[in-house]
Amino acid sequence: MAKRPNIVVLMSDQQRLDTVSCYGLNEVCRTPHIDALAARGIRFDSAFTPTAICSPARASFYTGLYPHKHGVTANGLCLREGVRGVNHYLADAGYRCGYAGKWHVDEQTGPSGYGFTGKDFLGYSFPGGDLLPGLQFGGKLRSHNHYADYLKERGFDPPPTVSHRFVGTNPSNQAQEMFALHEGPVESCIEYFVAEEAMRVLDEVASDEEPFFLWANFWGPHSPSLVPEPYFSMYDPKVIPEHPGYAETFEKKPYRQQLIEKLWGLGDYGWAGFQEIAARYFGHCTLIDDMVGRVVAHLERLGVLDDTIIVYTSDHGDCLGAHKLIEKGEFMYDEIYRIPLVIAHPACQAPGTACDEFVYLHEIMLSSLDAAGLEVPADLDGQSFLSAMEGRPFANGREEVYCVFDRHFTVANQRMVRTRTHQFTFNSGDPGELYDLQRDPYQLDNVYGDPAYEAVRQDLMGRMGRYMEELGDPLRGWFGRIKGAY
Repeated sequence: MAKRPNIVVLMSDQQRLDTVSCYGLNEVCRTPHIDALAARGIRFDSAFTPTAICSPARASFYTGLYPHKHGVTANGLCLREGVRGVNHYLADAGYRCGYAGKWHVDEQTGPSGYGFTGKDFLGYSFPGGDLLPGLQFGGKLRSHNHYADYLKERGFDPPPTVSHRFVGTNPSNQAQEMFALHEGPVESCIEYFVAEEAMRVLDEVASDEEPFFLWANFWGPHSPSLVPEPYFSMYDPKVIPEHPGYAETFEKKPYRQQLIEKLWGLGDYGWAGFQEIAARYFGHCTLIDDMVGRVVAHLERLGVLDDTIIVYTSDHGDCLGAHKLIEKGEFMYDEIYRIPLVIAHPACQAPGTACDEFVYLHEIMLSSLDAAGLEVPADLDGQSFLSAMEGRPFANGREEVYCVFDRHFTVANQRMVRTRTHQFTFNSGDPGELYDLQRDPYQLDNVYGDPAYEAVRQDLMGRMGRYMEELGDPLRGWFGRIKGAY
């Protein structure tokens, strides 16, 4: 590959690591197209999101910064003025930059306003909201609904209906389905539209000699898992084994975790309810995988596949029954902080292997700049892992990850330091959490305050304090004052 590589990032929304079958952690869900990318490239086994909430995580990917630096510390906010995104750096190097699908980075300015070629969906902008009959979930569409145009252009008029809605038992939280059946054909569903839009943008940005960058975002498998047949019935709920984390008792856990469990109202259904949800969520993951296959095949048709780095990842995970919880939020567990990351580099020297170094979602941005031959700015957070993407020896010396969370349904202001063996979570308004990951890999037994772990607690609190100072974390003042009595 003589010229600078093209870069395509395919990002799902809220996808748990074990639903990507090349990881070998799930005997039910299948993702053969992503597995094929892993066979051509590298599977990253210890990739983490810096924050498990949609807009802040996506803005971190886009800017290469922690949330308090780019300004999007919660959903519904805007990037701080003057902050540059990946396309700004790449455009300076002659890259043509395209965008497709979900945005949810900045509440007021869409991708076109930041210089991308593509169509805007402002806010969360779930494109089926207020469009598909029978669907309750809205999703705050704040711009023109290009999905509605797509349906009309393809002859799906009136739009397909939605049935088999599944919601919890909380009477005040009935408007967001966990899943539902999209009654139309696959070609009329949202994820198919995203793939079509990605291919349309590719046709535009890949038409000249300049290299290109495409960021394509699926809305799923984030709830509602709105999927058509055959994906809706693809997996039998009864064969999905109980997740070990479902044994959660909430003993010695922050009370807000129980509140979030009550919010969704899924406890009355038992594990059988989560089996129903997981079956459709798995179907959604396989649907997205098939759309990945379509985009990869289009790159091949365009004659650019052998010059293109393909990244598959997600902004964060989903508890999906672990800890009796669903989605993400005010809990810093592996199910939502570990993310799938598969990268197929055309010059990979060790295809089909895995990298177990700690890497972050936002470091994909730094690595993309490095791959484009640019100097990675010193004021970005983290470091490039391009050599790992290329299958060359790579060791970043990182012994832990530092992750943050400010708010979702409640203001939690949490911070986490996780090593290979232990995790400390600082809950600014609640007691701390400490997990022995060797003895308790599913983080069920909070040993914070146990004298046997005092040395570990002190060590991890010290590491957290250093991260806060180095990053200028706004929580460092409170942490510094309370740590002696926490």
